Amino acid sequence: MRYFIFAAVVAAFLIVYVWQNVEVMRIKMGYDEIIRKERQLMDRNDRLRYQIERFRRMDAIESYARGSGMRPIGPDDFQAIAPKNMKSK
Repeated sequence: MRYFIFAAVVAAFLIVYVWQNVEVMRIKMGYDEIIRKERQLMDRNDRLRYQIERFRRMDAIESYARGSGMRPIGPDDFQAIAPKNMKSK
């Protein structure tokens, strides 16, 4: 009987020790997954920032506008309108 109680206590400690290690490994795997997702999001954020900065440059804007059929604004594109009630000084 004495050995049975001793064996049961040792078995309980062994089960708790193994369960603890399994939980630690599960938490580490979850942490690694979160770190991987964070790196993916940071890479995507960097790519998006690069695209924003690329489209901010004036030459990129001008080439996009020319490719879309737009042309530069000239003096002939403006029209001056004088109001009727305007008094000259």
